[in-house]
Amino acid sequence: MSGLDLKVLYEDEELVVMKAPTDEELMELVYKFIRSKGRPVTWKELREAFSGTAGEDRLRKALIRLRQSGRIVELRGGRYATPDMPGVLEELEERKRRRILREALSLEWGTRMAKKRPRGVIARPQTN
Repeated sequence: MSGLDLKVLYEDEELVVMKAPTDEELMELVYKFIRSKGRPVTWKELREAFSGTAGEDRLRKALIRLRQSGRIVELRGGRYATPDMPGVLEELEERKRRRILREALSLEWGTRMAKKRPRGVIARPQTN
């Protein structure tokens, strides 16, 4: 990924060797990358941007830690964004509304089905 603030250990005309970022540095780099895009980014974009800098496991770990701290959110389709990006709060509110509706419907249908089921009666298969 170009534009990283990594320490250059060796450089010549054909090769540049940089120090790999620590987990904390990687977390900051991922956060800055997402912010710099100004829009939600996909896992594919992140993987491409950080190939050669960090493996997929370290990248996933950085994303998990950023999500747990609330600095980024995961949206539908595996996109990652900061909470202040345009449209993100609306999508999160819609997700919350749908979850609440699903839970309410599940509770209502569960109650209705329980009322229809006779208590204490075990259905036994009929034998011919």
